[in-house]
Amino acid sequence: MVTTYGQAHGLEVDMADLSFDQLSDKIGPDTRAAVFSLYIDDFDRGIAIARDLKASHPGITTFVGGPHATMVGGQDVLRVTDAFDYVGVGDCLPEAMPIIAEACRGRSLPENRVITGSTFDARMDSLSPDYAIWGADRYFPLFPVEFSRGCRQRCPFCTDPVLRRGLAVDPVERTMRTVEGLVRRHGPICVRFVDSSLSSLGSDLDVLLDALITANLPVTWSAFAYPHDMTLDLASRMAAAGCRAVFMGIETMAQGVRTGKHHTKHPEEIARSVEVLHANGIFVHGNFIIGLPGETPDTVSETLDGLRTVQFDSVGGGPFYLAPGSTFARRPSKFGIDVFDPEWQLRAHQNFYEPIPYFRTATLTQLEMRELATRFQKEVEDSQLGCWNLSDFAVLCWLSIGGDINDLKRLWSARRSDLSDDARHVMDVLKERSTEASSSECRAEDFVALATRVAHVQSVQQSHST
Repeated sequence: MVTTYGQAHGLEVDMADLSFDQLSDKIGPDTRAAVFSLYIDDFDRGIAIARDLKASHPGITTFVGGPHATMVGGQDVLRVTDAFDYVGVGDCLPEAMPIIAEACRGRSLPENRVITGSTFDARMDSLSPDYAIWGADRYFPLFPVEFSRGCRQRCPFCTDPVLRRGLAVDPVERTMRTVEGLVRRHGPICVRFVDSSLSSLGSDLDVLLDALITANLPVTWSAFAYPHDMTLDLASRMAAAGCRAVFMGIETMAQGVRTGKHHTKHPEEIARSVEVLHANGIFVHGNFIIGLPGETPDTVSETLDGLRTVQFDSVGGGPFYLAPGSTFARRPSKFGIDVFDPEWQLRAHQNFYEPIPYFRTATLTQLEMRELATRFQKEVEDSQLGCWNLSDFAVLCWLSIGGDINDLKRLWSARRSDLSDDARHVMDVLKERSTEASSSECRAEDFVALATRVAHVQSVQQSHST
């Protein structure tokens, strides 16, 4: 969307995907601005890259936006680092892009370095995304499509309910034009609806499903869903519209753990939802958070017992951490959370992977959360309670190149030593063990072709074995 807005303002824009690209190859003598869109997990790296960029190109103006900058707050981001000249907060592309354009044209810029939107209410972009910027043959024919912004759920660990107020839904006609345009350009495609919860959109979702079914496009898609939304009728209509996978944030299957989710009080909804989805040929990934307030070793065991009765195709998750701006972070004492570092939000991006202890719940320390998360993963894998962390995204990548889900599940669960060199490399990238598809093993431009060959080989081998 940054690229789309930049082109609409008459700018020459290039996109640097640092999983593949060297930033130095993208920066020319006439480059005047660099715009970063960052999450919490890549914020620290983004700071380092922006700082190096400003040192090597003193005339460049750097901008940053995205969920983490929004939740921490613009002024606090400027306290954290001097690597960014301007900080965008909220859905502010319409307000930020004129300033970015002025920087590119060498004109004077405003003294206020924090850019905010005209409203913090949820709103959709006025422009439709231009996917043409994506390099041909570099990426899977899998495209993110946003039908709504905001979330009707109020999960206290999540930033979505406080990132923006309310809910905004795009007109179905505009979403269908986006999907139809992608099909015209690429042929059969996969789409990942990136809405916080597509299944909770009620009548808007009904209209979208009707349109997809009527259009009968060669589109396979996945989305985020909640167990309590799922009925047999909804699952069958989603499947008829092209849905092949869903991502469900389950978080826990134990009583007494604070999730703010409906199925915590009605656990039977989980089994029922998985059953109706499976009945319609839809892959189900269940995601879990280990260490939420109320979690103990016994509740983790209770969740594992529940997984033995509800057969997810995939199970993933990790330890709980405080997300800046979440309800837990805003009112920790209400939920029995003890925060040791009063300025922890300024260091949250540094503590994402290897946290220095800065909080605990009434029942667990952060170290205990990580230990329980490791135990949880080991038990899921050892007891074969589902593929570990084979999300709907990886499933769509595989389907987009003609692969079979069962072949992918076998590869995903196989020992690395039992895989061919090509299959091992493809699995490493899909599992995000190696994001450097431009390594000596395989250039980025060849990666989709390599994955396609691996999928074909698996299909042939399985056909011979049966």
